[in-house]
Order: sequence, then C-alpha cells, then structure tokens
Amino acid sequence: MSTVRIGVFICECGPNIKNAVDLDGLSRFARGLDNVVVAERFALLCSLEGKDTLAKEIQRHRLTRVVIAACSPKEHEHTFKQVMAQAGLNSFLLQIANIREQCAWVISDKTRATQKAQAILEAAVNRVARHEPLEIREIACLPDVVVVGAGMAGISAALTLAQKDRKVHLVEKAPCIGGKVARYEDLFPNLECASCVLDPLLDAVLHHPNIQLWTLSEVKNVLGYFGNYTVEIITKARHVDLQTCIGCGACVEVCPVSVQNEYNEGLDTRKAVYLPYPGALPNLAAIDETHCLRWQSQDCESCQQACPFGSIDYQETDRNMSLKAGAVVIATGFDLFDVTKAPQYGYGKIDNIYTALEFERLVNANGPTQGKLILKDGRVPESIVLIHCVGSRTPRYHQHCSGVCCSYLFKFAHQIRKKIPDATITSLYTDMCLPGKEAQPFSDKIAQKTGLKKIRIKDPAAVTITQDHGRPRVTYTDACDASKSVVADMVVLAPAITGTKDASSLGTLFDIPLGGSGFFVEEQTSLAPVSTPIEGVFVAGCAQGPKEIQAAVSQGQAAAGKILSQLVPGQKRALEAMTAAVDTELCSGCKICLGLCPYKAIVFDDTQQVAGIEEVLCRGCGICAATCPSGAISARHFTDAQLGAEIESLARHTGRENRS
Repeated sequence: MSTVRIGVFICECGPNIKNAVDLDGLSRFARGLDNVVVAERFALLCSLEGKDTLAKEIQRHRLTRVVIAACSPKEHEHTFKQVMAQAGLNSFLLQIANIREQCAWVISDKTRATQKAQAILEAAVNRVARHEPLEIREIACLPDVVVVGAGMAGISAALTLAQKDRKVHLVEKAPCIGGKVARYEDLFPNLECASCVLDPLLDAVLHHPNIQLWTLSEVKNVLGYFGNYTVEIITKARHVDLQTCIGCGACVEVCPVSVQNEYNEGLDTRKAVYLPYPGALPNLAAIDETHCLRWQSQDCESCQQACPFGSIDYQETDRNMSLKAGAVVIATGFDLFDVTKAPQYGYGKIDNIYTALEFERLVNANGPTQGKLILKDGRVPESIVLIHCVGSRTPRYHQHCSGVCCSYLFKFAHQIRKKIPDATITSLYTDMCLPGKEAQPFSDKIAQKTGLKKIRIKDPAAVTITQDHGRPRVTYTDACDASKSVVADMVVLAPAITGTKDASSLGTLFDIPLGGSGFFVEEQTSLAPVSTPIEGVFVAGCAQGPKEIQAAVSQGQAAAGKILSQLVPGQKRALEAMTAAVDTELCSGCKICLGLCPYKAIVFDDTQQVAGIEEVLCRGCGICAATCPSGAISARHFTDAQLGAEIESLARHTGRENRS
C-alpha cells in the first residue's frame, strides 16, 4: 500500500464536536496512522467554504483516499462524494468516521469521547486503505408504465403518469373500469353521488391520448428489470367490435341465457352477452364464452342478428400482447372476507343477510332493485341491524382492522333513513375506528340525524345469527358480558377487507411476497409504503392494505410520483455500484444464494455450474455474500478485507480500554 495517500479531515461541526472531543489531540493521533499524509481540523466541512477547501486539499496533497471525521454518513456522505468527484477522485475512495452521533452526542466525558473517536478514526483509515474505485454505470430506460388494475388507485396513477413522451398501459381484468367504487351509490364523507364524481375521471382515462386501456386482460408473465420490463398479458376476446358498438343493449334483450350477475354481487341475473351494469364504462357489450350457447356446441346467433351495427364477432380470439415499460404499478384492489367461512353469521342460509358490497348494490339506483331497499319477498324492512368487524380483529380469521367499515356503516345508516324514514337501525360494534379528520364529525352527524342505536359488544366474534320464524335473530354478548338478542328484518355485515383472490399468482409473477391477509408486502412500511422489494414495481391502494378512497387515490399518485422522479424520458438510469460479485474459481455451484436473493439478481450458469450476478437487479444488500459457504461471493465496498480491517482496529482499541 505504498502508493496509498490518505487525508484525514476533522469537522468541528460548530460546538457539536469541538466542545465534546479533543480535536487537536485527535489530529495528532491521525497523523501517526499508516498512510496518512495530512490530518487537519476545519470549522464546518459541509459549508461552501469547507467543501472548496476540502477539494483544494485533496489536489494539493495528491491524495488517493479521504477520511472525513464528522457527522453521520446518512447526512453528508453524498455531499462529500460530490467534492471527491470534483477534485478528481473516485467517490468510493471515501470513508466517513461518525464522531458526532457515536461520540460527541452520547459520551459526556471528553477523555472517553476522544478515545472512542480515535478508535473510530483509526478503523476508518484502515478500511479506506483497502477501498477500490467503483464505476457507476448507466442504462437506457423506457419511460412507459404498466398499471395493473383500473380501480381508484390505478386510475389516479395512470392519469398522473400520462404525460408528454410517456405512455401508460392500463390493464384491467374486468370489461369495465372504476373497480368496486364505481358501483357505489354515495361516497364518504360528503355523501356525493358516486357516478357524478367518478364518471369524469373514467371518461378522462378512456379518452386520454397517452393511456392505452386493456380491458378483459390479465398479466401472464413478467421479464426484465427496472427501466426495461416486458409485461406479457392475455386479452380475452370480447366478441364485440370496439369501434362500432355503442352499448345500446339490443343484443342483451334477445339472449336466451341467464346467469348469476357478479356485478350485482349475485343478487340478480345477467345474460351471456351483457353490459356489466348501467353506466359501466367503457359502454360496450361483451360475450361470456363460459355461458354462451355457441361455446356450448349450440347454434345460436340471436345477438348477432339483433345487433343493428354488425358489432358481434364470433370469430375473435384471445390475444397475447407484450407491453414494454420501465416500471409497473400494481393496484388490483380488494376482496371481502368470505362470510360463509364463519357460519355463526348465518350468511347464505338465512334470508335477508347481506354483505356490505351487496348492500351497496341494493341501495344503488342502477342496482338489482333500482335502489328500492326491500326484502327478498318484496316487503320494506322495518328493522335493520348493522354488524361491525365480521371476520376481522380476531385471530381465528383476520387480525387486522379494515379501517373503513365503521365509516361506511354510518353511510348505510344515512341511506336507510333516507329510503325508510321509520325503520329501526341498530349497530353492533366492539370499538369504533374513525380515522382522519372527516370520520368522527360524519359519524356524530349521522348518528344524531338517523337515531342510530349503537350497542357495544364484548368482542368482534360475540355475535351469532339464527332464524326466528323466517327472520334473522341476532344474539350477542354486550360489553357488560350479558347475553341479549334482537330480531330484525335485515342484517348487513361488514366483512374484513382482504387482498384479491388472484394476488397470489400475481405476487409469484412479480416476485413480491404477500402478507397474511393477501395484501402485497411493501418495501418499508413507514418510509416506502408504495415501493416493493422489486425495484421498479410499486403497489397502491387496497392491494397494499385496506384503506378509504382518499388514501387509495393518494397512494396511486404517490406511486406515480416515484416513477416520474426516477424515469425521465430521454435520461438514463444509474445502476447500483456496490453490487455483489462472484469468484467463479471458488463457486461450488450449490445454488444456496439463488433462493435467498430478495431481488432475484442471481442467475445460474448451467454450463459452467456457477452462479452469476445480474448487476442491473442487484441492490447490494449482501445477503448472498454473508451466506455463501465457499466464500465465493463478495459485496463490493463491503469486502471481507475492508470490514476485517475496520473490525480489527476497533477490537484493538477495545482491548486497550479493557486493560486500562
């Protein structure tokens, strides 16, 4: 290491370090270390004057390595790396010795603080002597984005991303967009007409020149990496010409087949050729091959003959498409807990027990009863019970709170009172969850106006529903541990919000883990809630966790913002320089590292029987290097030699302190 010339620069950081550490003594100590050719203290290295002086000192002393003894590297390492580059040195030939947070701020005794500062400084000097220059490579990137899911989060992401020189592919498995929210009647907290609020957004998506909508489509494969993804989708045949169909419904009227209508939560039927629901956008019919007679080996042409525009195309086939994009947003929405798995609620066995989504369709003017709130026999209910936390906040089913159920049950109380002024409305709850600035005032106002009777129960599972002369009898244990019951005409359940049923297969395709309730796991819960462990793949809305509409929209825009800041049309993307590297001479081909890499950056050469690193995917986490049994993998900038020199130096100082 005879050519190594190290400069040590100590920052006083105002009084922060100067008053707590003997900096003159620390400077003298640094000058006596191997390879150190200059060691000086400065008032404030991060200031303009300090940075300018540092650059000049690097050039004047022809330094090959630099140690900065100052604050945390999280605060100013990037600052000093820029100074290194300006002075003509590779920025990775720098080491920060944190003597502020680790010495000055935590040790009141100046002598002990100085001793620790010496240990940290010597460790930094010994380590930086073994640093190697690293190259930051750049790759060309595609600015386009694939958004999976056209609910509120997906739509907000798509509209935010669809800017000049950028195309957005919006992939939706349903024949229409808007997700479940588009089927609501009113929206919390202002009880606005849902279609009035959403239709302009949906229309903007349908007519945006930079958004390509793919309905009846699902992701089948994903290849590539951040900046250069290939997302393979399959688009199912609609059998209806998109250019000529105007959604008049003539084909629907003559179809002889009726099946359960999933868009009305199974509360009525639809035809094999159908429009999902009145007001669905795009306003186009679709043929359901599963139930259409032509795909059941029967000769039926009713819809084709009835169409005045010749839009029916029986010959259309499914299409496989490859979409090129730089990033992906997953916004696949939510499902509800399957209440049949909790038989205590009598759902599916006792009439007039509905889930929240079924109730949303019952009160909707475009729903199965045209908005009339009636029982299955056509009568108007006189008493309705709303039950909170069905299948949630319990270890038996789901432990999480969905966070929105209390608010929408208050909305339901308002809708019930509006449609049936004399109905008795009862709410059974364990705890009220009313987050945000609007929820509490909203609930207070609704409870007062509707005369809602709120009964607190012992725990979320303290409810059983049986049948009493054809009516639901709700038996519960109240907060005082007393068993009581109430007979109602209708019961509305608020099931736990969960991830979608197809989230597991999508997670496998994108290599993103799922949590216990089927939600995609974010990279970091507090600081990176829309990022995932896979760089360039983001998650938004209820795909990440249960949330209200406002939060879903915000997350969609947040995911879009992350992409807009990192994928700029015409600009290249810098790759991580501190990646892993494989010494093929040492690699035994055990493949242990392949399953451990969270970023899928390790590949295996079957011919040579050795592992290799895809540097465009590697994030330098070091897991592979730490677990390689043969020591064939090293983490650049964190090699065994570098870390070993640092640790040995610290160990020597610890030994001296113990002896003294």
